[in-house]
Amino acid sequence: MNPEKPPTNAVLSAVVAFGLWGVLPVYWKQLGHLGSGVALSQRVVWTLAIVLPLLMLRGEWSGFMRSLRDARLLKAHVWSAFLLAINWGVFVWAAQHGRILDCSLGYFINPLLNVLIGSRLFGERLSRLQRLSIAAAALGVLTQLLQLGRFPWIGLMLAVSFALYGLARRRSPLGSLPGLAVETVVGIPVAVIYLIWAQQSGLPIWGTASAHDLLLIVGLGVITTIPLLGFAHGARQLPFALLGVLQFLAPTGQFMVGAFVYHEPVSSASLVSFGLIWLGVLLFCSDLWLRKPAKA
Repeated sequence: MNPEKPPTNAVLSAVVAFGLWGVLPVYWKQLGHLGSGVALSQRVVWTLAIVLPLLMLRGEWSGFMRSLRDARLLKAHVWSAFLLAINWGVFVWAAQHGRILDCSLGYFINPLLNVLIGSRLFGERLSRLQRLSIAAAALGVLTQLLQLGRFPWIGLMLAVSFALYGLARRRSPLGSLPGLAVETVVGIPVAVIYLIWAQQSGLPIWGTASAHDLLLIVGLGVITTIPLLGFAHGARQLPFALLGVLQFLAPTGQFMVGAFVYHEPVSSASLVSFGLIWLGVLLFCSDLWLRKPAKA
């Protein structure tokens, strides 16, 4: 295969995955009347309803069942499920409460945080550009704190929880789909108990029960699983540098949705903060491209 031309289907898979994650706040806005707790619980239920048949279709069912009998593996995925629940919960709440720009901040920072974790926990050496990219992102966060007078907790919680989730998944032998299946099995009791409590408390767990709401609720499993599979397909076949650059499609889409679709305020101080973070992203992407393997 020509190293200069990655597989088109892999590129498209990654673009679809990151593109869908970029516009996902629109979906959560449509379910805003459910509340973030109900929306998150329904997401767990319908994700499990999608991934179990997919496991059988992909011939991964037996491996999935073995993993459920492995106490050590199950314990590891309890931790990853907890981190994923935090990430999903904060994202859903923020999207439904007019804080989409804060979400994009978190996912711009996340790859830079991954690099920092790699250097501190795995002894990976940071290049000069990587150090500069992390410094620029940190300065952007500090700018938000000083100029806007608020701690960017949403962005940092999203970045930290997803980075730690990636770290937990790195230590698991399970692939993306079986791993997600185990995590949803771990979370399903909590989700079902919450939905039962919500219904008894008079909360609209099915929204208005209209065809529109029911379709959106059932579709939660689809909008969770499709980007994950697209990302997994792209990650297996694309150069790391290209995948790293494409990753920023998601927070870019979230920023555009927040600023131009829902008209969340973008102050000059926010632009300074985002500008520093975008500088860090640019330095990070430049480092990835400079590290591309030479043509054989």
